Amino acid sequence: MSSTLRAGSYRAVLLLPSALRTFVPALAGRLAYGLLPLSTLFTVHAATGSFAVAGAAGAGFGLASLSMPYKARLVDRYSQRRVLPPLALTCALGLVATTFLSTPALLVVLVTVTGLFAPPLGPSMRANWRLITEDTDLKERAYALDAICEESLYLAGPLLAGLLISLWSASAALICTAVLLAGGTCLMVTSPLACRTTPPGPARHLLGPLTNAGLRRILIVILVTAAGVSTAYLCVAGVAQAQGKPGAAGFVEAGIGLGSVVGGLLWGRRKHTRTHEKHLAGLIGLLAAGLLAASLASHLVVLGGVMAVAGLAVAPLFVVSYLAADEVTPPDQRTEASTWINTANNLGSAAGASLVGVLIDRSGPAYGFLAGGVLLVLVSAVLLRRTK
Repeated sequence: MSSTLRAGSYRAVLLLPSALRTFVPALAGRLAYGLLPLSTLFTVHAATGSFAVAGAAGAGFGLASLSMPYKARLVDRYSQRRVLPPLALTCALGLVATTFLSTPALLVVLVTVTGLFAPPLGPSMRANWRLITEDTDLKERAYALDAICEESLYLAGPLLAGLLISLWSASAALICTAVLLAGGTCLMVTSPLACRTTPPGPARHLLGPLTNAGLRRILIVILVTAAGVSTAYLCVAGVAQAQGKPGAAGFVEAGIGLGSVVGGLLWGRRKHTRTHEKHLAGLIGLLAAGLLAASLASHLVVLGGVMAVAGLAVAPLFVVSYLAADEVTPPDQRTEASTWINTANNLGSAAGASLVGVLIDRSGPAYGFLAGGVLLVLVSAVLLRRTK
């Protein structure tokens, strides 16, 4: 059952000490990740003429996210101010260098290596939210606000990327991505919170919170779900490219972000009492229905509408995942556990992008949407079975 809550507490979160000073530049840096997929996809495709190579490059960047939890450990140990700027600047330089290459193998390698230096801005901001909301009852609402704003970036990011690609080039969009990543990160760490460190404790297992069986189950669900959802982004690009309007892909993908923002706002206004597994099953089922419907949509406007409806589930899916991870892990491991949620999402997206890129080149984007939808149906069915 769910009941409506008072809506005023988003403002209460933002009025907490250091909230705006930390959150606004963090969003600027995270906007780069909204531009990154489309900008990288079309930059690599323009250089090689292959969606398979472009998908492999995106997969490499996602695979590199395996390093994210260990970067988060460094942040906890040495502070955000000492760790995040070097990572962001190195990653930005790698993105700029990508615009000068045309050899497929070199592009895939460079994008993959660049991903190793991607700063963990989302997990770092959630760690800041835990500090900001300490001694209050606003943590859940702060997580919801964070997820809504992050999804807003995935609305603005594709729009901005599509605009830059249409007016200039994919390379210009990728350079803009690099500037946002470096600038936002460097401004974020001017906050007093960026100096906080976690005191050294008992030696932590190499796998950290992955030793927790409850967290592993959540991560498997996120990984497989992300593999299904990632097909949508590459397939949208494939449809737009086939119709001779590659820049329109950004506007269609923005439908997912728009739906996600609306879904997050609606979700955050309600108090939920069902189990996390039931919530995940329902949200993944909505995503599955959207992808299956997209496999039948050929017009870009219709496709954008379908993606917007499916996107209603995205922000709530992450809110539920972060809260579930907090619930099953001890307090000193929650930052790293949150990072593993993002890592599982990136790895799943990488796997999905790599496989669907080949499928698009051989059979067309409709089959990619269909494959992703069937995968999500299976995930939702398994979760529903577990709740009985």
